[in-house]
Amino acid sequence: MSDDALLVREAMERTAEELAPLPDLVPGAVSRGRRRRAAVRLALTAGVFGTLTVAALGASALSGGDPGASTAATGTGVAAEPYRTPVHVVSTPGQTEDGGFAGLPAEERRRLEDFQQRAAVALDDALPDSVGTIRPVDSSVALYQGEKDGSRFLVTFEVRPDGGRRAEDCRDAPAKGLTCEKAQLTRDVEARLRRAATGSMDTTSAAISFGFGNSQVLINVSPDEERGVSAPLTTQRLLEGVRESGLLEVVRYADEHPVLGKQVSVRGG
Repeated sequence: MSDDALLVREAMERTAEELAPLPDLVPGAVSRGRRRRAAVRLALTAGVFGTLTVAALGASALSGGDPGASTAATGTGVAAEPYRTPVHVVSTPGQTEDGGFAGLPAEERRRLEDFQQRAAVALDDALPDSVGTIRPVDSSVALYQGEKDGSRFLVTFEVRPDGGRRAEDCRDAPAKGLTCEKAQLTRDVEARLRRAATGSMDTTSAAISFGFGNSQVLINVSPDEERGVSAPLTTQRLLEGVRESGLLEVVRYADEHPVLGKQVSVRGG
């Protein structure tokens, strides 16, 4: 090697020694990748019902996938909660259940069944463990059931177009076992909280009702009348559960894409 080449080499080595060592790029890249994936999952979860369309709700059923699992209908393939087998409740003979599935076109029935699955998950999140795991009732899109320690609690979840009708006033009737109070659900939504004797004066239900968009919403947890067990939550706990869970996103979907007919008479006031 020539003297000139040796001088150049020595100069390069001295320059390299003065530089700070190169950073290890792998941990940073992995960390950024994890954060990016977490952010994507969060955005997808939060936006499931904010971006749903009527056709999209039936996507998992139309795809011919595993009938034992539901898929979030966003076109992303994000897995939803495990499928909740509907409860069969015998209806009163001759009575047509409001919001029932009988006679519906296949695509609409799939949409409502998929809605029920997501509503059951959201209700489960909103209601305390004392109500039990929430499952859909197979006779109506508005009916669900929780079961805990042998007691069964029917849960009504209605989101109905209000047809321009205003909600009834919140009235107390202590002699009949009814109490009602108003409370702020969100900054813009005022709710009515009701505790009512149901079946007898010894068993009570807990309910919340409020207007949302162009709809009236009712969530009512009934007692187990056969066992004499009241709805196992306070109306304040019901209010907090609805406020802090993802249930209002399900309400938003049903307001924009109705799953029940128009309100005939306002309940829950």
